[in-house]
Amino acid sequence: MAFVVAPSKRAFLNQKIIEVYIHIYEEQARLPALLRWVWVRRVGLSVRHLHGPKRVAYAPDELVVVCLVRNGRPYIKSFIDHYLSLGVKHIVFLDNDSDDDTVAVAQDHERVTVLQTKLPFKKYVFAMKQYLISRFGKGRWCLYVDSDELFDYPYSDVLSLNSLLRYLNEKSYTAVAAYQLDMFSDRALPSRMNNRDEPLKELYKLYDISNIRRVEYTGPFGRKSNVIANEDIKIYKGGIRDVLFGVDPMLTKHPLIFVDGEARHGDLGFHRIRNARIADFSCVLYHYKLIGGLQERIERDFQEGRLARRQLGGRLKYRDVFERNPGISIGQDTTREIRSVNELIDNGFLVASDEYKRWVEARKENKLYRADRESP
Repeated sequence: MAFVVAPSKRAFLNQKIIEVYIHIYEEQARLPALLRWVWVRRVGLSVRHLHGPKRVAYAPDELVVVCLVRNGRPYIKSFIDHYLSLGVKHIVFLDNDSDDDTVAVAQDHERVTVLQTKLPFKKYVFAMKQYLISRFGKGRWCLYVDSDELFDYPYSDVLSLNSLLRYLNEKSYTAVAAYQLDMFSDRALPSRMNNRDEPLKELYKLYDISNIRRVEYTGPFGRKSNVIANEDIKIYKGGIRDVLFGVDPMLTKHPLIFVDGEARHGDLGFHRIRNARIADFSCVLYHYKLIGGLQERIERDFQEGRLARRQLGGRLKYRDVFERNPGISIGQDTTREIRSVNELIDNGFLVASDEYKRWVEARKENKLYRADRESP
């Protein structure tokens, strides 16, 4: 006679098995590839649905944005406005137990789904992101971004997002490289957080690319496992945060991915990718880390124990600079004001192949282009 486990007891046993594995593997960085599903499964069991559709149907040339967020109140409205104007089909937030108005603001939109988990960020951050991608992006294009990142692509003023995805599909690409571009204002950084809407594009228009280092797409980024369509695409490091805080951040990420079961991000985040066919143009992530309240957010990370060991060194450098210079100003002699995403091609920050440019021109001639929209 076969032994049958009742559904409620089966769920309980699954939960216990997962907890045993998590106890054995203290940090995700040590987790073997074959057990990665344990962490993602644990996240799935913890998630509560708060708002919006649980499933999102979309076509091969449509895009869903997914985002893990905690206490993102200053960002959330600008984030939603930007991505809906960009032409995305739907936005999914996984809230990590925010104690501000993040959830309330996100729930005020029809094309937004809000989920929530209270699992500890430090242990589960990568699994939470992978859960979002696997649930809402399997077999389709998916854009994962942080709440302080606004994605854009070359010639988005004339080329629709649908046309961009059709180009990627026709060329059989499965990932796109994007570079974080730190945006800031000409004012000193306030130490306290602003718990109201921050009109990010209006307040933070300045950037500086003078201290960015470009290195070949090799080493831990796995040229052997990736196919790179354009040799002009490099790995970016440094930038204005390195000038101010000495942290030498990695600026290259791979937020736009076709979830085909082959291409996947590295174990420690979305900066690295494996088994991908990387497109022949690069994109930008307008990055709004350098806004008011950065000092307070860093202190909260320490107080709440949200930092993994690999993050501690960088955060200590931020803290040290703020202690010595609490009213730090960011602007340099090489600072510029952003006017269009296309100027980032002209000044060499972004790359676009001749083939991509011809595609854009063909779409314009066929009137398959989009109306002008506001630039960051």
